[in-house]
Formats: sequence, structure tokens, C-alpha cells
Amino acid sequence: MKRGTQAIIGAGALLTAAALVLFWVMPEWRELMVFLLAASVFLLLGGLISMRQEVYRPLDELEEVVSAWPETTPTDLRGRMGRIEGDVGRIAAAMLRQMEGAQNKISELRSQVSRETEMRVRRELAEEISRTALPHVLPEYPSRENFEVAGLVEPGKLPACTFYDYFYIDPGLLCVVIGQTPGQGVEEALFMVVAQTAIRSRLRQGLSLAETLADVNRQLYDLGGKRSIGALVGTLNTADGRLSYVNAGQQKPLLMRNEGRYEWLDTPVYAQLGLNENVSYRMMEIQLKQGDRLFLHTAGLGDMTNRNGVSFREQEMRAVLNRSRGESRSPEEMLRFVADEATVYCDSDAETQGYAELVLEYRKGTRELAHCEVSAMPENAPQVEAFLKQRFRENGIQPRYYARAAVLVDELFALCCRHCAPDSLVNTECGIAPDGQSVTIRMSMATSGRNPLETGGDEPGGNAVEFIRSQADYVAFKEGPERDTVTMVCFLE
Repeated sequence: MKRGTQAIIGAGALLTAAALVLFWVMPEWRELMVFLLAASVFLLLGGLISMRQEVYRPLDELEEVVSAWPETTPTDLRGRMGRIEGDVGRIAAAMLRQMEGAQNKISELRSQVSRETEMRVRRELAEEISRTALPHVLPEYPSRENFEVAGLVEPGKLPACTFYDYFYIDPGLLCVVIGQTPGQGVEEALFMVVAQTAIRSRLRQGLSLAETLADVNRQLYDLGGKRSIGALVGTLNTADGRLSYVNAGQQKPLLMRNEGRYEWLDTPVYAQLGLNENVSYRMMEIQLKQGDRLFLHTAGLGDMTNRNGVSFREQEMRAVLNRSRGESRSPEEMLRFVADEATVYCDSDAETQGYAELVLEYRKGTRELAHCEVSAMPENAPQVEAFLKQRFRENGIQPRYYARAAVLVDELFALCCRHCAPDSLVNTECGIAPDGQSVTIRMSMATSGRNPLETGGDEPGGNAVEFIRSQADYVAFKEGPERDTVTMVCFLE
């Protein structure tokens, strides 16, 4: 309040007090008292009018500005506050500083909320896209009884574009896939789905695993964007348990033989798909028997660390899998058990990443169909013969009924050894019909596409070829991408 206004109000108050004193002390001076009262009222009214101009109107303006905040722009706020004068103006200036600071904080909070909302929406969209990559229910083909497969995607504090997949290439060939794309955004999730679709479509065109992944690798590289995906792709022959797989930048799997312990499969790990233009992939093979289980996982599981910084992969993973083995858990229960144990092991403050798990169990028995794998050397023929006799005994077939078949198998094994490299293997499968009337022998080996049954009569083994063709009820050769196969059928006498 200005000093002039203060003086006017003070003078008015002083005249009022003097008039009251005269009223009590000298009642006869009523005319002077009335004059003093009139003058005091005049001064008080003038002071109030001046105070309204100096105080109440600026206060009204200040109230108006404050009521419009924080929607007022910083420029308007500063301009309207600057027009307020006097003591209220000084108060307004102090408030302006506080309001500008608060407005800056509000702007920062709005930006942060906007960014967090955008990140949350993008994360939810990426997770929804990733869910579409998960497999559907498998068709109920007869071979479905020969295996069990299950997968699990576990979220972490840090999202990850991970997936697992399984599907039939044909009614007797199952494909399993597990993969992860570096990153956690929508673009990475879409890239993952494109890679999964490419793998599915190429495998169903009849290409081998190595050819499929080489083709998919070139396709993803041509997409650009410098994105890649680590994937382990395997195919299971549901009839004989032969598993072929290629590891393109994914974690090494673990294998449990029936009533055994989980062990790491120490096999080559090739470049991720889409990382380099030209990569040569090599297919690996393992023979699964009844009760064998294969465990696949992405990096997020093994990378979990405890409070001492030791990874779950390094210290606990295999032990946890072996504990699950001893409790007869189903594949689904086993996956959940491993995930729960990993959570307990992990430091609760660690920034864990999401991961995927997949387990494949082979369940087909070996009574009607079994195999024997030996080095491609003629001196190993007794092992093949012993294997064959054991299979016949297990199926209740007496020696006099399979004598001819045993001789044919011996001759066929000798022919295959002549066409194989010394350090290669011959895999002999023996399938006996449920009625016990026939036996199917399948020998697989690497002969570089040369048919052992095309040896001429003048060449070594020519007589054996003629003998096999004349005595076997059916014999055929099929060239394969990694191994070639001779199939022979004999009716039991």
C-alpha cells in the first residue's frame, strides 16, 4: 500500500478519534465535532477508494491469473503478472517465479508420462505380436502318440522378443523351433514373425534343414535394417526318433537319455539368421530313444544371476533339470519347475530378461523298431547281426524264420561299407511288422549319392547285389541331403 493512502486513512482515523473525544469532554462543541466527523468520513472514504485501486483490484487480477494457471502459456503468464503493481505486484513477481518453476516441472511430467505411455503401448503391442508366434494345437495324427512337446514363454523385468514353435512338416515329421530377436520393440517382434513364417514355408517345400536356414538367412539379410534372429531348428522323425537340427546363434541344448542325467550337447553354433549374407549351416543328428528328453532355451534363462553375479547357466541350470528328472514331471510341469527355480536363484533386484523354454520327449517304444549304429567297417558285421537277432528274439520270432533275412542283412552291410568313407557310420534300423510276417531293414550312411546296389557283376560285390535283388522281396535306394538310405523288405518264412 502506498504511503499517501496510508496517510489519508491515518488522518481520517485521527479526526474520528478527536470527534469522539470532544463528544465526551466538551459536548457544547457539537458543531466542531460534526465537522470533524464529516472530514474523517471523507478521508476514510478516500483512503478506501485509494486502497481498492492499490490492493483489491491487483488482488482480483492476481486471482484471475492464478485461476487460469497452469493452462496459461508461460508468455501470457509473465505478461499478465508483470502488469500488477505495488505490493501485490511484488507478491505476484514472487509467485511468478514459483509458478514458472512448477509449470516447468508439469511440462516435464507430461513429457515423461507421454513417453511412458508410448513405451507401454509399444511394449503391449510387441507382446501381442509375440503371442501370435506361439504354436497352435497339433493335429491328432497317429504319430502324435510317439512324442510329447511343450513350451513356455516367461516375461522378465526387461521384455524380449522370444518364441517357440512346433508343427508338422508331414504326418511323420515334426519340426521344433526356439528363437529370440535382439531388442524388445514392435519392429523386432514383426521381424521375428517374418523369420518364423519363412522357416515354416521353406521347410514345407521339402528343403533340408541346412538349405532351409541358408535360404531364410539370405531372405532376412535382404530385408535390411541390420536385424537378426538366433534360432535352433530341429526336425524329429516320429517313427524312428532321429532328430536333425541346426543351431543358428541360439543357446546350446541339453539332452537327457532315459533314466540318465541331462548333459550339454556340445555342437557347433552358427551365425544368427540375417546377420551375414552368406553363411554355410551344417545339420547335426542325434538318435532319440524311448524316454529321451531334449531341453531348449533362450539366453534370458541362463543369463539370470544371483547376488554374487554367478549366472544360472553356469551354476544351477543342469542341476535343476536333473532334480526335475527324478520327480516324474510332465513336460509342462518340468518347464514351470525350471522357471520357478530360476526365479528363486535370481537376485530380486536384477534386470532380468524374458525367455522361452521348450522340451521334446520321445515316447515311441523300441520293441517293433530299433536301430544299431556302427563304424562302416566289415569287421563290425557281428554287431549288426547280434542287434538283428536281439530284435527278433524280443518279438518272439524263432531263428528258422529269419535265417534268410539275416544273410541278406549281412550282405547288404558289406556292400554299404564298400561305398562309405572309413570314418563314417552306418545306421541300421530294424522294423518288424506287428503281425510278425515281415521285416523292414533300413541302412543309412553317407555315400555321396552312390547306390551300393548298382555295382556290376564283374565288380567286387557284384554277386552280392544279384543275390540281394533276387532274394529280397523289396529293395530300394534313396539319396538324401546328408545321408543316403537303402531300404529292404523281407517276408519271414
